[in-house]
Amino acid sequence: MIIAIDVGGTKIAAALLDGTEIIERREIPSVIHQDFTLLPETVISLVKDWREQASAVAVACTGQVTPTEVKFLSISTEAILPLKALLSDALSLPVSIINDAAAAAWAEYAIGGHTDVDTLVYITVSTGIGGGMIQNGNLVTSNDGFSAHLGHVSVQQPHQHTQYCVCGRQNCVEAIASGTAIARQASEILGTDVSCKEVFNDHLDNPLIKKLLDRCADSVIDLIANIKAITGTESIVIGGSVGLAAPFQALIAQKVVNLPNIYSVKISQPVMKANADLIGAALYLRELNL
Repeated sequence: MIIAIDVGGTKIAAALLDGTEIIERREIPSVIHQDFTLLPETVISLVKDWREQASAVAVACTGQVTPTEVKFLSISTEAILPLKALLSDALSLPVSIINDAAAAAWAEYAIGGHTDVDTLVYITVSTGIGGGMIQNGNLVTSNDGFSAHLGHVSVQQPHQHTQYCVCGRQNCVEAIASGTAIARQASEILGTDVSCKEVFNDHLDNPLIKKLLDRCADSVIDLIANIKAITGTESIVIGGSVGLAAPFQALIAQKVVNLPNIYSVKISQPVMKANADLIGAALYLRELNL
């Protein structure tokens, strides 16, 4: 069996898997934005009683993930953890780590029913914006962990709405259309602090909020066009709490058909749902033969 761990900005989930079947699952709030140095001990405490049953640990983690460590750009460019070694030493098991959106992309491609394509791109629009890319049947990765970080692709934005990103650039799509960015911009418009969830639940009738969400959807459409030009993919899966919100889905569906024909893509929802990261991490570990 495999211990799979999904480390996100909002929650940490873990599961004991037999193949792709989840035998037991646990979930706790994330500690990344509280104190990212608490992450290893938090994860170890969550799964340590499973280690006698497991042969390996598969981790899907938000951030810039290399084969050995994780850098949390949303906190600081100095927020780095040697996560693989810390978990392997504590649990006495082999460990693989992969970006969480890449894990979800691999799950969607491997067992999510996209058997008719060999190139697929997954975009998660949630607390942040992430991505995973399957090109010619292979998951796209890089040694520095910065491949397919689609949230840090710069997109068009009216000058008066220029947004500055934590990565150091302007108008990255994550700085415009992520849940964090939507909440920040909406709070400025409304003159009071609101969460992204409150924006969608309570403020959709506000004309200024409608314009904000329209602008955010435009930035995601711009990202989709860029992805098409880079990968040639015909299939894009959009997930995440914002990406799956019905009003945002409707905006994307309305706008994507207006792209020039050469940028035509099929947009679909993720099949793997909440456990995509866990299952994708386990499937990727299998690919590594650990």
